Amino acid sequence: MIHRTPNEIEAIRLAQTVCSSAIHPDTKEIIPWAFRMSSFMPMNIPICFGLFIVAPTTFNTVFWQCINQTYNAGLNYANRNASSNYTNQDIMKGYTAAMISSIGVSLVIRRALLPWTTGVKGAKGYVYNSISAFIGCAAAGFLNAWFMRQSEMEKGINVLDPETLESYGSSKKLAHTAVLQTSLSRVALNLTMFLPSLCLLGVEKMRLMPRARAAAVAVEFIFIAGELYIEVPVGIAIYPAMGKIEANKLEPEFHEIRNSRGEIIKDFMFNKGL
Repeated sequence: MIHRTPNEIEAIRLAQTVCSSAIHPDTKEIIPWAFRMSSFMPMNIPICFGLFIVAPTTFNTVFWQCINQTYNAGLNYANRNASSNYTNQDIMKGYTAAMISSIGVSLVIRRALLPWTTGVKGAKGYVYNSISAFIGCAAAGFLNAWFMRQSEMEKGINVLDPETLESYGSSKKLAHTAVLQTSLSRVALNLTMFLPSLCLLGVEKMRLMPRARAAAVAVEFIFIAGELYIEVPVGIAIYPAMGKIEANKLEPEFHEIRNSRGEIIKDFMFNKGL
């Protein structure tokens, strides 16, 4: 038996953490830095600034939703369950559907709130922005994940042994569960979206907001970064990356599978994707 020092154990744990965040569990390939979940916070700071702070004109709404949903599409594809093969046509079909639906939802929400947002400035305007941004981004985030991973639901994903993670075949029902969980986690990622605007409103009410534009922008960025720091763990923790599902919820061919001890497997594992 090998005995390791506490420092060696800590180094091994750090290496495992880095590898699990940077290497795709199915393909074993390096995930591009920008599309790792660990990069979600720095990548979304400028996006959130555009969604919250910039004037909610039609052009700004379309522009920032294009940026937001393009990034989300890349994130969803990079963290997909790769046991289902994707073609370029699958990717473009999912991306187009996600983009059209997300921009459409955002514009409808902006239009519906127009009577309340017209002429509103400062932190109060940010609150209205965050309301429309939350509804638009939550709906768009769900639809983006759902459409970008359509290929998995059409072809199925691997059903894994709970002990060895050996694949027993692919399941479309399991793919629907995995994609639905991922899509719902995208909604959860937006639950804390109101925090920056409420904090800015409080600062403004207390007359603590700096008058210098550069200082005011710095305060806005700090609140947005703080919100994202809270947001990511909330969204990721709602469902584990490696999920478990009862055999009777899958297709009949998975109901009587036995493990190496001859016991019928009652629960299988699956890679949900992030």
